[in-house]
Amino acid sequence: MTQDQLAQPEINEKQINLILASVDRLPTLPAVATKLMSVGSAEDIDLDEVIGLIESDPAMSTTILSMCRTADKGLGDKITTVRRAVIMLGLEAVQVAALSVHIYHQLDPDGPANECTLFDRPGFWIHSLAVACGAQEIARAHPAMGVSAEQAFLAGLLHDLGKLALDLILPKAYERVLGVSKSRQCAVCLAERTMLGLDHHTAGKRLAEHWRLPDSVRDAIWLHSQPIGSLPEGSNRPVVSIVTLAESWARDMHLGWDGDYGEALDLYELAAQLGVNPDFFKNNAPEVIEGVSMRGKALGLGEHAEQDLLIESLTAANRRLAKLNMELRQRGVRADSINRLLEAIDAFNGQLDPGSSTQQVLCAMVHSASILVGSARGAVIFQHSPDQPWYTTMIDHAKTVQYPEVVESPVSEHETVRPGMLADASAARSMELASLDWLRELFMSVKEIGAPMLIGSHDSGETCRDDRFSYLIIMPKIGSGIERVVATPEFSTVRTLWDRALAESVMTEKGRRVGEELAAANHAMTALRHELTSKESLVQLGRMAAGAAHEMNNPLAIIRGRSQQLFERVGTERERESAGAIAAATDQLSDLITSLHMLADPPKPTLAMTDPTLMVRQAIETARERCTYQGLKAKIQLKVDGMIPPMMMDIDLMVKAVAEPVINAVQASPNTIVSVSIEPAGSNDRLKIRISDCGSGFTSRSIKHGFDPFFSELEAGRRPGFGLARARGIIELHKGEIFLGNNIGKPGAEVVILLDKNLTHESQAA
Repeated sequence: MTQDQLAQPEINEKQINLILASVDRLPTLPAVATKLMSVGSAEDIDLDEVIGLIESDPAMSTTILSMCRTADKGLGDKITTVRRAVIMLGLEAVQVAALSVHIYHQLDPDGPANECTLFDRPGFWIHSLAVACGAQEIARAHPAMGVSAEQAFLAGLLHDLGKLALDLILPKAYERVLGVSKSRQCAVCLAERTMLGLDHHTAGKRLAEHWRLPDSVRDAIWLHSQPIGSLPEGSNRPVVSIVTLAESWARDMHLGWDGDYGEALDLYELAAQLGVNPDFFKNNAPEVIEGVSMRGKALGLGEHAEQDLLIESLTAANRRLAKLNMELRQRGVRADSINRLLEAIDAFNGQLDPGSSTQQVLCAMVHSASILVGSARGAVIFQHSPDQPWYTTMIDHAKTVQYPEVVESPVSEHETVRPGMLADASAARSMELASLDWLRELFMSVKEIGAPMLIGSHDSGETCRDDRFSYLIIMPKIGSGIERVVATPEFSTVRTLWDRALAESVMTEKGRRVGEELAAANHAMTALRHELTSKESLVQLGRMAAGAAHEMNNPLAIIRGRSQQLFERVGTERERESAGAIAAATDQLSDLITSLHMLADPPKPTLAMTDPTLMVRQAIETARERCTYQGLKAKIQLKVDGMIPPMMMDIDLMVKAVAEPVINAVQASPNTIVSVSIEPAGSNDRLKIRISDCGSGFTSRSIKHGFDPFFSELEAGRRPGFGLARARGIIELHKGEIFLGNNIGKPGAEVVILLDKNLTHESQAA
């Protein structure tokens, strides 16, 4: 774990300075130790002065004599005076012993216990002695490094002095530091720098300067546990390197407690960099354990038999091995979960193409979840947004086996229920949802295969967005440990991938619908524009027709009157035919002008309650008269189905409108029966009039342009082509519709007229 991964409280310079000031206020070393160090560093050594300093301190005298009795000098209990002990041990050994004793007692391990329970003082000193003895053995076996054995011992013994200092001045804060380091299994210096603003290396360096310890000891306290290649120039690199190697050795032997839960530097990699044979550690481990036992007793740590230390080391190693095995199993399980999640992601991506629909994405989601759950079949409850209905779909092997079906959405007294919330339904909500038959049946169908596994679109406690989709996947789980996989943080990555694809598909479908609506609006606008153009043309035509009618009515009346006079006065048959033709042409032209005027300026119908059947009969009679006038024999058959109640209409206008398609039918199939029927349509709110013949039927061109003015597929001179246009105008004045088509299954054309029975004066005016 890196420092960035720890919590980052605000650390200011003032706080750091206060901590360092507290370090500076720790008690100084006794005068005896200080004088002994100064004597030892002088060029001219006065042996009597050294002996006098030691004899003035009973604790130091006892320690020196004890070291002589335990040293392998072959003298045993024969050393009874301080003078002989100093001569036998040497000045440097005496100096180290003196400092060790005074520093150990100065930090008062037997004083009042602080509230810290994680700082193991006896274990700390055992670890410090293990590092000291290991450094001593390394320096003694490798004189080429230029470090004396006693110098290495002292540096190793005091290398973690900063931890003791921080524990003394900040017991509660350092308790929290150790707790964070242990829970997160990180290096304690990272937790120290993050939570306190400085680490034990800096605090130990400051205390070493305060006590005026040798520079080599200060640098070992400050720079140990760093890669050897990164040590700065000018530092006592040999001493620091030996202490770093000895600490890794002590941690490898699991001697004592160092309060550091991070990974140590690799012992054998460091040894290779310093030219130390890897077999050295195995061969010299007994000497280190023996030294810890001897030195611990000399310092006053109590009896620590070598066998007990060895058992403690093996026990700690076994605990560490068991912990590593557990971590390895956990990592194996985690790796398996991650592998399954990666397979789920790959399966999901493999099912999708650019522009996939929402249903295709749901199929891919169930297929992806099947990698985790073990079953390829699943049900999905989906809701596009809170104002949209719920629908369910069943998916099997990435295929839809039950197409989306809208279901009743639950209503809760507590909150708005979304499908994704069902994955974490409370007891109260579960009782409310139990009343939904479709949901109960859905769960029962899944339970037949295995226990239901619910995967919702949001986690427990997570706020569900109110403006987005929500889903619930219900699948029968096959196998164990599935809940753990779904509960891992990595599964949120899979669900995020699902949600993004689902959101994209929803947006794509919305865009597609908007495009379709825009296209429909464009079509409607085009039709309206065409209708507007047509109406504008009709307006222009009406103005022209009105002017023509005004200018032509009088001449036409004169022509018709004179032609009738000629018809009555002339004597020959040929002359009478000519006069009749003039009168007929005059009538035709007058009818044309009247039709143009009606199209341009439609009359306002005078509505009255009328019998529709009577109106149709009159229309048929009108059609017969006009066909007879044109020389056609009309065979028209009327059929009335059901009760036809009276309705509002202008009977005169509707007679003209219905007569037009009847005349067209007679012209299309002369000498055959034209069928006219009248009946209720739909839910009896409309009336349908159907006119059919046995002719050749409408062409596609006739159906498209049949209502256009002047359009006719009859030979020239038969009719002016205003009949259907005039009929549609009248029918639309009555809020009705007229359609052209062909008979189904037999020859002939048909015209259908639909009229609204509920037409009133107000609706017609609107």
